Amino acid sequence: MNYKKLFLLGSIFLLSFPITNILAFTYVDNVKNGNYVFFLVDLDVDENIELNVTHVGSGNFTLFLFNKRPTNSYVRNDNTLNIKIFNDSVAYNLDDNPYINYTAPVEKIYYIEIILISGGPDTFTLICTQDLTRYYLPQIPGYQLPIFIFSLIFALGLIIVLYKRKMKRIK
Repeated sequence: MNYKKLFLLGSIFLLSFPITNILAFTYVDNVKNGNYVFFLVDLDVDENIELNVTHVGSGNFTLFLFNKRPTNSYVRNDNTLNIKIFNDSVAYNLDDNPYINYTAPVEKIYYIEIILISGGPDTFTLICTQDLTRYYLPQIPGYQLPIFIFSLIFALGLIIVLYKRKMKRIK
């Protein structure tokens, strides 16, 4: 009988504490010097996002936030940053443990880039208040339309010429 009272008291005690649900996104990855990782997130007007990058070793990580789709990584061959990245990003942080707190002025898709400049390879942990989606820069550049049209016309012309020659030989 004592056990029933203790169980009831313990159950009431546990139920008196509210269960909190914390929404956060955590991503862990190991990268080498000059490597980068992209994420994207859809933010509404006046929606806030907090990004925090911590690392295990002595890596020098940078954190950038873009409001338009990046088409390159802005990392040069010597693992330095192209100066254009600072103009194209809406927020950035170059501290030892980069942190960005940003409120979206317009509804759109925002892109996040984490770059390991030096001190790698190193493992980083990204913590964010929003759910993020991993984004990969296309490795194959898109077709240039004039070259594609020229190649198509050239190939069709070559097929027609070869077909006419074959028909003349048959006659």
